This record gives sequence, C-alpha cells and structure tokens, in this order.
Amino acid sequence: MVPSAPGTAEVRRDGALDRPRAAGLHRPGEMALGDALRAECWESIGPRTRQRLAELSGTAIDWFTGRDPAADGRPYAVTFGHAGLSIAEPRINTDHRPVYAISSFQFAPGSLRHVAVDHRPAPQPGPAAGAAAPPPEIGLSQAAGGVLGNLPPRAQELLQTPFLQGQKVLRNLWYYEGFEHRFTAFVYFLAGANDVTVATGTMVVPAGHSPATAHWSLTCYRASVARRIGR
Repeated sequence: MVPSAPGTAEVRRDGALDRPRAAGLHRPGEMALGDALRAECWESIGPRTRQRLAELSGTAIDWFTGRDPAADGRPYAVTFGHAGLSIAEPRINTDHRPVYAISSFQFAPGSLRHVAVDHRPAPQPGPAAGAAAPPPEIGLSQAAGGVLGNLPPRAQELLQTPFLQGQKVLRNLWYYEGFEHRFTAFVYFLAGANDVTVATGTMVVPAGHSPATAHWSLTCYRASVARRIGR
C-alpha cells in the first residue's frame, strides 16, 4: 500500500463534468509499493471514529488509510462519499492520550459529478506532438506531482481544472495497492476551499506494455464545497 496518447472518456450526459481547459501534464514519478493494506489499518481505527467518518461522508464511494510517520506510525483514514470527503488524523490530546482529529469538506447538495476515463494506449507511444506545456503551479509536492504524472492526460486535466485560476490546494493525499504491473485500488484527491476533485479506479500494464502505456480505468469526480469542518 502507498497512501499517500489519451484514451476516450465516457461522459455522463446528465450532470456530467464540462470538458476542462488544457492543463500542462506532470512528469511521471516512481510509484513504489509498500507492504501494508488499507483494511489492516482501518481495523485499528476505533469504531467511533469510523462511524463519524461515515456520517460526514455519506454513502461511500471509496476510502483509504495510511500510516502517519509523524504520529509513530498510527493510521489515518480518508473516506469519500456522496456528501463529502473526510479525514481522520492521529493526534495526542492535552492529557497525552491518543485521539483522532476529524476534518471534512462537505459537498453542496447535487454538485457531485463524474466522468469515466478509460485509457487504452497502444504498446508503443505515438509520436510526440511538439513541446508539452509545463505543469501548472497549484501547490503540489514533487511526490504528489509524480503520482499525478502517471495518470492519463484526461484524468490529470479533470483533477487540476478547478485549481488553474488561483484556488489553493488545501489537502492532497493518494493511495494505491496491488502489484508492480497491476493496481487493484487507486485513489487520488485534491481539495480546496471551493472544490474537491477525486480519481478512483485501477491500473494494469498488459503484456508487451510498459508503465508509460499502462491501461487505466478511472472515474474522476468533482464537487463544490459548501462548508468545511475542522482544518
């Protein structure tokens, strides 16, 4: 587990995302695999915390966990649902007891939209179409930009579009698990004061392909933020 040529997209006709303005693409970075699975971390988080995450996020779409090195490896959790995106982070309270701080980006009713991105390039990349635009400066770390750079161009555009006019990325986390040539789960989100974008799905590198021509099956989501809970 690690928390932290374009295909053709199927677009929902009802409430679908608009076609985004072109955004520069990030260069792909390394996506190493760890040895922990999200289910194991999830079970070590208390039931009251898990229940609160479910209440805030609503009907579940996806979720993940990871271990926070700044909190002695205690797990954190992210839940993404129809009502919001919520994060539980390990903390120590004033009595020196381990607790969880919960924050949430609550979605405006009816604002959650999605697009399917089914990326199936040929085994050999096509010829370059000239110099590519540099990736936008939206406040991502090098590691975050590297993970994003592995995604299909269409998915990168959809994730970044709300942040191209100056909206700041306040939270950004990701998760994937599986094998070197196949991710059985993948989640990546960008959250700002006004919008949240999320990509979820799977990846496979078919025989005869390389990571540069991996096949991705993703759903990209976007929702407007009505209010924030916590930081």
